Amino acid sequence: MKKLLYFEQDSSRIRPIVVALSKHFEVSVAGDLLELAATLRQKEPRILLFGLASLPGAFSIHILDRIKQIMLNLHEEKLASRSALSVVVMHGDDSRWQQICEPYIAALREIPFCDIYVIPAATNPDELAVSIINIKRANRHLRTARMSATAEVPIIGNSTKMRHVIEQIRTYADKHHPVLIVGETGTGKELAARALHFWGKRSHHHFVALNCATIPETLFESEMFGTERGAYTDASTRMGAIEQADNGTLFLDEIGSLSLASQPRLLRVLETGEYRRLGDPHPHSAQFRLVSASCINPIDLAAKNKFRSDLVYRIADLVIEIPPLRHRAEDIPLLAAHFCSHFSKDAFSLEQNALDKLCAYHWPGNVRELRSVIARACANNSTGRIFADDIQFLYQWKFEGNSQPEVSA
Repeated sequence: MKKLLYFEQDSSRIRPIVVALSKHFEVSVAGDLLELAATLRQKEPRILLFGLASLPGAFSIHILDRIKQIMLNLHEEKLASRSALSVVVMHGDDSRWQQICEPYIAALREIPFCDIYVIPAATNPDELAVSIINIKRANRHLRTARMSATAEVPIIGNSTKMRHVIEQIRTYADKHHPVLIVGETGTGKELAARALHFWGKRSHHHFVALNCATIPETLFESEMFGTERGAYTDASTRMGAIEQADNGTLFLDEIGSLSLASQPRLLRVLETGEYRRLGDPHPHSAQFRLVSASCINPIDLAAKNKFRSDLVYRIADLVIEIPPLRHRAEDIPLLAAHFCSHFSKDAFSLEQNALDKLCAYHWPGNVRELRSVIARACANNSTGRIFADDIQFLYQWKFEGNSQPEVSA
């Protein structure tokens, strides 16, 4: 079981919460700050739950300030360097609590090894346990993403256009402004979005990606904002994309496909920083960096009344345009060699006539199509050398009924 340390100064709340949490975690309890610091060193928990629900905002900021100092001391002692701590701050119903305490929560978020989550006090201890389990599940996905993502997201290209794009990404990576990435399908917009995240200071938090084209209008709220238990039949408490992306990056792919009915709901979150889970009357807040992508310029969609112009201004403080592959043909040999090494155990060599054929093609599917072409060439080749005849373009295949495709000359 994962170790969880529960800090609580209201003795009446301890027993029911500990009983619920003990079903899922190895729980320790600290009733004061000295005991908290000692137990952190002794037990080395992976989850810290701070119960501040019964404390007024003025006293909570004192506790949060002391907690920050304890965490910084741990960091200096390198006791917490091996993995991140999930720090869950549980507050009460006082609407002014977050306003008063937000600067102190923000200070905690600056500690390198801490992932901070702020949640309202649950009336049902079992619901609290479910919320913490969901947080741990999200962190597990984050660790997997960190392991699979290299420190340098591989954006390959040495053309003038791509050097400009890479420079933009490096310049924008640490900024808070929302970014809109535009480009034809298959140009690598999500790769650019991941680079914006992993090349910046948000890299130790979540990168959450949603494809707006795949979200039905009826599911938008639950996918984006999450659900509370009982919101509908068989509904359970579940974090939405915005809550998962807290302190990190929310990537909305194909944002131009977002329905007109869903757009004002997203706009409100961007304007206020608050959202409500489906079935929950209480507002929640989240701080995330929004990165959006579209193969159609939202300005053009707004001119046709298919996209709200006020939302365009909210998502596009900064704009990155990814050029189509046909406009950076000098990058094709680099990309092709990269895909060859990816799809073959032994490095395949691309002969000059194969490269000439690749560079002469117009690439309607862009880099995604190039990847497919190289994968096909590697799969059909056992010699280790790829010639022009090995290069087959799907757009040039002729399909007749159920017969096998024939490659046109």
